[in-house]
Amino acid sequence: MKPAHIRVQELQKEVANLAELRDEAQSEMDSNMDEAIYYRKKASEAEARMYARQEEIDARLAEITELEEQQEVLVHAATA
Repeated sequence: MKPAHIRVQELQKEVANLAELRDEAQSEMDSNMDEAIYYRKKASEAEARMYARQEEIDARLAEITELEEQQEVLVHAATA
């Protein structure tokens, strides 16, 4: 069995190493959180663009439908 002071020194080294690993993990976590926030924002912006484009598509489709209906009325009126 090792003397207590040697075991204390070993444990202190382990604590220092573990603290360094913890700090590295903290730094990695912070970096990943920053990236997550960035990409969440980018995804939200893309979603907003997607819905805006869909609204534009819907408006164009409604206009097409309206024009086709007007054209149909004119064709029926011309043939009647």
